[in-house]
Amino acid sequence: MNKFQKSALIGVGALVLSTVAIQASDLLRGVEGNLAGLVSESTPICGRGAVQILLGSHTICVDEYEASPSDACPQADPQSPLDTQNNINTADCIPVSEPEAIPWRFISLTQAQQLCARAGKRLPSNEEWYKVASGIANDDQCAINAGSSVQRTGSGQCLTPSGVHDMVGNVWEWVDEEVKSGIYAERTLPESGYVALVDSNGVVIETAAVGADEFGNDYAWTDHEGVRGMIRGGFYGSGEDAGIFAQNMSVALDSRTAGIGFRCVKDL
Repeated sequence: MNKFQKSALIGVGALVLSTVAIQASDLLRGVEGNLAGLVSESTPICGRGAVQILLGSHTICVDEYEASPSDACPQADPQSPLDTQNNINTADCIPVSEPEAIPWRFISLTQAQQLCARAGKRLPSNEEWYKVASGIANDDQCAINAGSSVQRTGSGQCLTPSGVHDMVGNVWEWVDEEVKSGIYAERTLPESGYVALVDSNGVVIETAAVGADEFGNDYAWTDHEGVRGMIRGGFYGSGEDAGIFAQNMSVALDSRTAGIGFRCVKDL
């Protein structure tokens, strides 16, 4: 091979390598194909609308937003227990985690459990709910003084550090717990009152007649008769009673009101 042929081959090789490099650079910059965009927009392990959170002994996916009905549900904004039942009777109707949606309300504990299961998820335990919500630093950013109007999901700046919206305020959220005759976790609960002391899972141990700044002036409701459910966080009309320590353990298992909703989680 003469010097001219070698030079030609070298030039062609350089051109090919240069072209490949330019194309690769363009892809990474999003000029063609948008490789970087594909990577950043790829579905995370938890799926759309959920975040992965490590809770010491286990990892869960937590829905970013309070549950709302999917597009397959006949009632996009249930206004009564009957609306919720009509949705449940539709096989394709599932709860979803979406921004700017009306939270699903008028739903009992059992119905919330069923709907989360239908979506391949479950309700959070009290411990999970509390540990995820604990990072909220400023209740003023949460929908706790919205009068008589529920807010759309994610419409404010009520965020945990992990990016979960509205765990305080907007709607109370069912957790997968029961309280029997005023006893929870083998401990008799105090009478209803302002939270004065909690255990490591945020469950009230002592109450007082006046609010405590340490616990955000949050309130706890208890009942020492029958089997009760547990809802946490407060709702749009709670005012200062709402917060990460706010808990209602006097609510009937079949309570279905305008101020109670839910959020789903999934095990990893």
